Amino acid sequence: MSLKRRLINSISNVLSRPELDFDFLLNDKNVDLIKENIRCRKGVGDIDTVHSLWKQIQDYAKKPKQSEQEYQSLWNKLYEEAMLIPNLCHPSVAKGSFSNAHAVRFFGEKRKDGNLETAETIAKAWKALYNPLNACGERSYALVGPLADLELALLDYVSSIVEQKGFSPVVVPDIVHENVAEGCGIQQRSDKDILYRMRNYSNFCLSGTSEMGLSSLVSGRVFGHNELPVKLKALSRCFRPEIATNAAESKLYRVHEFNKIEMFVICNENDSDLLLSEMVEIQTSIFSSLGLHFRLLDMPSEELGASAARKFDIEAWMPGRKIFGEVSSASNCTDYQARRLSIKYRDSSGVEKFAHTCNATAVATARTLIALLETYQNERKRLLELPCNIRRRMPKTRSWTISLHNAVDVNTSHGCTS
Repeated sequence: MSLKRRLINSISNVLSRPELDFDFLLNDKNVDLIKENIRCRKGVGDIDTVHSLWKQIQDYAKKPKQSEQEYQSLWNKLYEEAMLIPNLCHPSVAKGSFSNAHAVRFFGEKRKDGNLETAETIAKAWKALYNPLNACGERSYALVGPLADLELALLDYVSSIVEQKGFSPVVVPDIVHENVAEGCGIQQRSDKDILYRMRNYSNFCLSGTSEMGLSSLVSGRVFGHNELPVKLKALSRCFRPEIATNAAESKLYRVHEFNKIEMFVICNENDSDLLLSEMVEIQTSIFSSLGLHFRLLDMPSEELGASAARKFDIEAWMPGRKIFGEVSSASNCTDYQARRLSIKYRDSSGVEKFAHTCNATAVATARTLIALLETYQNERKRLLELPCNIRRRMPKTRSWTISLHNAVDVNTSHGCTS
């Protein structure tokens, strides 16, 4: 075993550090590839600094007298810098900004009527949407009556679809340790907070997605090869200190908390591309069944989070706003999260390997509600016939604003008995 491998193994084992792929990162032959990957992904990470720190560690290890504190400090800096290196982009990913996103396919019919209202205008006419700023602060909202019914129906419908596809339900915590968030690829890149932290427990934060809770659940696990793929789903509240960049993204579109059903998969390294495709197919079937017009985008390098090797976004047409708005995404994170959170499997020969992880949003309700209300509105600020699977989940007695009588479903030729 080389000196490099002995040093890395010893420090990883003693301090329980993540097992990053230093064989790849510290190989001089890979420097140009890593630099180009960093450049294409908004320039976060510095492989030259990683190599410089590694050289200092090697030189320091040869000294007869060592300060343990200085030695550990060098290792800390090495890991801090190495953790910032993003995942390698999948070969199919286009380089550049959002303008280079590839529209894989458009689904559904686009509503082109003029003078359509925004979802907020419709909901407030129902007295079903409130913004309790005094109690909850900026970008807070409360759904009442028919709008609350609609959200619950949507969650129940999507949850049933995902479970039918073999995803096991899990209830995850909404508070996670910062190491879990970092292991999932959440990186602080500016002075703007990207997570809500606990005031008296600064190492803990509110979860931005149930992907964090699901990752923590399987952290440190070694699965048998015959247990894979592991398919999990979770409904959770998601907390994000986001800021709207334009008027179309204001109000219900970009909020600080919302409900989301997440799909999460642990698999071997040969199956992650296939499973990503399967999850995207589930996503498109869900939004197609809702009768929405939307597009599937293969996202370019600058639109990928640090953990994602490839990412697909679904953007639904919101005719009141007259924009395509992101309502869902799906990512293949390869072994990026697995290395940081020690998620492994044992192959048929008994060899332990790092698993691959994929995640996908089945539904995020706030923006999906926008698309539904703006798509199905009529001139009286009520809704036209919603899809059958949503209507049958709505309580007729309370949802007076939403037409629930029998009608032909938008996606089938069969009638629906509400």
